[in-house]
Amino acid sequence: MIAIRSLISALAMVATVSVSSAFAQSSLLDRWYTALFDVNRVAIADLLADDAVIELEDLGVTQTKAEFIEALDEWEDIVKTANLAWQLEEGAPVDEAKATVLVCYQFPDNELTIRETFAFRDGKIIRSIQTTDSDSCENF
Repeated sequence: MIAIRSLISALAMVATVSVSSAFAQSSLLDRWYTALFDVNRVAIADLLADDAVIELEDLGVTQTKAEFIEALDEWEDIVKTANLAWQLEEGAPVDEAKATVLVCYQFPDNELTIRETFAFRDGKIIRSIQTTDSDSCENF
């Protein structure tokens, strides 16, 4: 009986840690996407680790933190006419080291869903890999 109680306590602790890790990463990602959609360079710089790498796989582009922030001038013009939304990918693992997100980008002439896989360290984004998931946001 004591063994069963210990097992139940251990499982409850694991579930609590998983939920709180998911909540912490969701909060970090909420700040990330708010900063990205608002083109808040200061917040973006704060959320990215100094050695962060951003990979835009579809474009064959890999950027350092500085290069990504520098490219925000072009993004600022594009995002003015866009509607954007994001959500954690259902069924994908979320913990203190990683998360996968689906992002719907709706522009006046087209829309697409991007899958973005993040890696974290010490509450900062150290890697983001972006790939196109769909040429629409229909299933978003």
